[in-house]
Amino acid sequence: MEENNQLTESKENGLTRAFRARWIVPISRPPIQDGIIIINQDKILEVDQVENIRREASETIDLGNAVIFPGFVNVHTHLEHVSQPTKPTDYYSYLRYIRDFNRDAESAAKIETAKQNIEASHRFGTIALADFSTDGASFEPLLASPLFARIFYEITGFKDADAMSIFRKYQNLIKEGVVNKRVTKHLAPSSPWALSQNLLKEIGICERHIAVHMNMTEDENAFILGGSGKIKQFLLSIEDFDYGWQAPGMNALKYFFNYHFYAKHNILVHMNYADEADIEALKTFPAKVNICICPRMSRDLNLGRPPVLMFQEKGVNVCLGTEGLSVVSDLDIRKEIAFCVEELGLSPETAIKCATLNGAYAIGFHKEVGSLETGKTAKCCVLEADGEKCNDPYELIAKSSKPVTWLDEIDMEAKA
Repeated sequence: MEENNQLTESKENGLTRAFRARWIVPISRPPIQDGIIIINQDKILEVDQVENIRREASETIDLGNAVIFPGFVNVHTHLEHVSQPTKPTDYYSYLRYIRDFNRDAESAAKIETAKQNIEASHRFGTIALADFSTDGASFEPLLASPLFARIFYEITGFKDADAMSIFRKYQNLIKEGVVNKRVTKHLAPSSPWALSQNLLKEIGICERHIAVHMNMTEDENAFILGGSGKIKQFLLSIEDFDYGWQAPGMNALKYFFNYHFYAKHNILVHMNYADEADIEALKTFPAKVNICICPRMSRDLNLGRPPVLMFQEKGVNVCLGTEGLSVVSDLDIRKEIAFCVEELGLSPETAIKCATLNGAYAIGFHKEVGSLETGKTAKCCVLEADGEKCNDPYELIAKSSKPVTWLDEIDMEAKA
């Protein structure tokens, strides 16, 4: 035991670095004024007030009037999407854009776009994300990045006769590449209305993690309830409607869970249209359910505002996503935080928790990211507050327009 301790101390010797700041925001506990965080290589060793720190560091730097906080978790994005001069303005123009993009975009171009969007996400302070992809273009770029990620292969296919061939195709896709605990692959139904019952069932059986677009528009409920409306017309227009299908006669949320299409861990993305009865129904199912809202995307496609305050009151784990550049102008999760505060009524503290620890729980990386705790990643963010009031660190993070810096990339000698 003594030898092991000596080895540990030897390994840490010369590598422990301490950073002091006016505020440290661990998320998992209240903000620490005049705090210090000690890191060793890629892990946090200790976080506390300066006077309570027990461990000595090899190097210490005072960041002054700054805030240290965890990297953000973007629970829903499309890394392979590119920005267009003319963006979709409603749900159906968005669906058609995505269909055309998936048909026409070349694999090499999608990989390069994913690489650029990963780099941009990292600059904005993102440490973990969930990417919706058609063919896993982001996989290799994510492996080469410092981010933690779940890649959800987005599946569509409403004709029941095609279910097994589609399922096997995607099963083979997610088996490609080296297994890595930091970047994982999963099958994901695009939306309950976009897949046949058998295809939904196969995904639910084989997956532990599922992310699904849910209740983006009221049309989804109308279609699954009665089998008609704009959703049916869209499926007919792309030649993917199954004339043998019978409408289940319930709303989309109840259909997904009543028919047991869910997995052990579920992320319901968007949820612009849901009421208290829907949320109460979720509590009756033996599954973990998280709701990911994408506020700017909902605004830009005129989808309505998700009832986030009701979700909070009902005790649902709410997290944030940006969607992709096909709709929004950038992948800056802080703009989603600001929208939640300014337009949806969340406090800065709640919105930031949605974008950090809540998101980490939603995608299953809460042991690695989402809060500043011993053993978690040392890749956390710094926001300088020089020239700005810093009495509320949450408000500063939510409202400041200054760029963030990664703590582990700070040059000690340059800052000394």
